[in-house]
Amino acid sequence: MDPTPPLLSIIVATRDRAEKLRRLLDSLERLDAPPVPFEIVVADNGSSDETPELLAQWSLQGPSRVVVHVAEAGKSRAANLAIAASRGELLAFIDDDVTADPRWLVELWNYFEHHDCAAAQGTVDWPEEARADPRLHARLEKFGTIVRVHQSPEAPSQRLTGANMAVRRQAIGVVGGFNESLGPGAAGASEDTELGQRILAIGGRIGYAEGARVVHEVDPSRLTESHFAEHHRRLGRSRFEYKQNGLLSSILPNLAKSALQFGLYAMLGNDVRKYRAKGRLYHYGAMIRLRREGNRTKRAA
Repeated sequence: MDPTPPLLSIIVATRDRAEKLRRLLDSLERLDAPPVPFEIVVADNGSSDETPELLAQWSLQGPSRVVVHVAEAGKSRAANLAIAASRGELLAFIDDDVTADPRWLVELWNYFEHHDCAAAQGTVDWPEEARADPRLHARLEKFGTIVRVHQSPEAPSQRLTGANMAVRRQAIGVVGGFNESLGPGAAGASEDTELGQRILAIGGRIGYAEGARVVHEVDPSRLTESHFAEHHRRLGRSRFEYKQNGLLSSILPNLAKSALQFGLYAMLGNDVRKYRAKGRLYHYGAMIRLRREGNRTKRAA
């Protein structure tokens, strides 16, 4: 048995993103060492690219590198099995399309040492070159499909974003792991949001570790109309799943409100707010389709 088990576990769920994963793992190699032992647990969710070979080599290059192979699709399932294989008291989740600032893990650990919270959100930035390019920055703001998290350190967080977050193992023990009907490979999204809501529901606090910073890759394929539409449809399908909200009486008013907002912001020329409303139209439209499909299934039965 390891005489000094890790107190901190970094958890990554990945699928078919070998080059992105390589960049993340390289950034984890450059981390400043926290004051406690840590491990990295990577769950490969049935990759068919070079990911298995990459992880086989990576796992041999140093201690405390754990690889979990999860054949059945589902990011939430993969993350839950990575949690089961990990040993840390603090679980730090990071996506495979970000890179970590050298002080990321130190800042996370220090935050939890000094704050009584069940979980914490970290900062997610866009690359400096993207923020410096006015046209690209405008597209990032308009579509909103590449996450950026900046908030006041004094304001309590109301949600978790899986690109960069941490949860105490004790909290996972109380509320359970990720909902496996949500996230990529299942309903499509919101596995992190729903976990945060369960933590808040038991009175747990979600903090904001401002100094724990990662940089999110800017993938041009996510800055298109088609990706924008599917992104918000996934959010709608996922909300329908975890809210179990199939009442048209609650969906239709939100759809109507979003349509009015879309028209207003289009007239005012406010592209960012117009696209926020447009996203909600896709979101609630997907929920209505699921509601109707559910009704047809009931009638057929």
